[in-house]
Amino acid sequence: CIRDELDESCARAFCILNPLKVTITNWDDDELEDFHVPRHPKKEEMGDRTIPFGKELFIERSDFFDLEGPEGEANGGRAPKGFKRLLPGKNVRLKFAYVINCDEIVRDPETKEPIELRCTYIPETRAGVTPEGMNRVKGIIQWVEASKGVKCEINQYDRLFLTEEPGKESGDYLKDINPKSLEVLKNAVVEPSVCADAVETLERIESEKNGKKSYPSELSFQFERSGYFALDKDTLGPENLVFNRVVTLRDTWGMDSKPKAQAQRNRGGGKQQAKNQGGGDVVEDIRRIALRAGTIIEAGPHPEADSLLVCKVDCGDITEAGDAEEPRTVVAGLAGKIPIEELVGKKIVCATNLKPAKMRGIESTAMLLAATDGKEGDDEKVELLSVPESVPNGELVSFEGKEASEPDVMMKSKGALKAWDRAKAGLKANASGEATFQDGESVHRMMTSAGPVKTTSLVDADIQ
Repeated sequence: CIRDELDESCARAFCILNPLKVTITNWDDDELEDFHVPRHPKKEEMGDRTIPFGKELFIERSDFFDLEGPEGEANGGRAPKGFKRLLPGKNVRLKFAYVINCDEIVRDPETKEPIELRCTYIPETRAGVTPEGMNRVKGIIQWVEASKGVKCEINQYDRLFLTEEPGKESGDYLKDINPKSLEVLKNAVVEPSVCADAVETLERIESEKNGKKSYPSELSFQFERSGYFALDKDTLGPENLVFNRVVTLRDTWGMDSKPKAQAQRNRGGGKQQAKNQGGGDVVEDIRRIALRAGTIIEAGPHPEADSLLVCKVDCGDITEAGDAEEPRTVVAGLAGKIPIEELVGKKIVCATNLKPAKMRGIESTAMLLAATDGKEGDDEKVELLSVPESVPNGELVSFEGKEASEPDVMMKSKGALKAWDRAKAGLKANASGEATFQDGESVHRMMTSAGPVKTTSLVDADIQ
């Protein structure tokens, strides 16, 4: 899959597709601060990149919901359900940098649309720190410093047709052409490292005229939360950078039809309801649980509980518009069991459709699956289940010999919670350290598209 290849090979970078200006009012006018961050979260050999931070920044327009403006009025003065990014009077974390608070909105006098946000930053929150006494900020967004950012053009390519079989129903394939198969964004802004890499690539191509032939498209990036992009062949230099979208972060083909089908499984599932009414097949307990691959991107101590850690986990969630959702907050009793440095970047399995639970004041919206040797207290050994690195975040794991899972939308009814308890009781690590579900005399390995899910060293262990 091209996504897997690009995820493995592409450096990460910030690109703001639809910029909204942010002014940090309590930042010195001429001061710039550099943040040195990894080019790839899992490949140290790719090195670091430098992201400057200053008084004026750009953020994505979609990362700010204007409660007091036209979009807020259209939504009844409420933020969209699940929106965790910037709101008027609220705060958000700028990835790798600081938490900012939106204090004032500058509007276009005619349209009333926001054209600038005037914000203050909290110095003590640098590089992911949450000061004592401050609640952890859930929302994290990308940004580009205005004076060093480089303007570029983005060609957002999408599917050419709206249906899998153009013309099958309409009789004319031209009627099924996607009118949004190409969207050209002329005012995008990228971080300066992207421009530097583009210049280096073009210079190398120029020097290879009589030898090896290279192509601009060999330079590709994952523009965070946007997709994978390659340098266009018509790019001449910093003054006319052009990038083409190769593929989105996740395949959203056919996603519009899923919510209706899944909604029937809410509160125990449509098939469960059908059985209660005397018909239909029962969905097995283990197949009702949404066990998905994810990646831990942040981990730190719980401010109120020494035994708990608070993690940010990319579970591959997407919005209704097909954009990548913010990472989930997961509270886990892993403090003292697994070093924090071993958690960050780890590919894991998480249950994503359990009812959210508040754990000492912080809501946990997923559960990490781990194997335990069963000992108590400090003697207990715990290992998170490990997923092959090539598996995309959000992939639904399966069980060998069973039909594909059909998860409930949310396991929150009493019956659903009992189903989870029954399913959990059958999860074990076998003598080879492979995660399994034991169903009576049958044993079914937990599988991904790249192979079985395993522990690191624990064998014949319970999974919780």
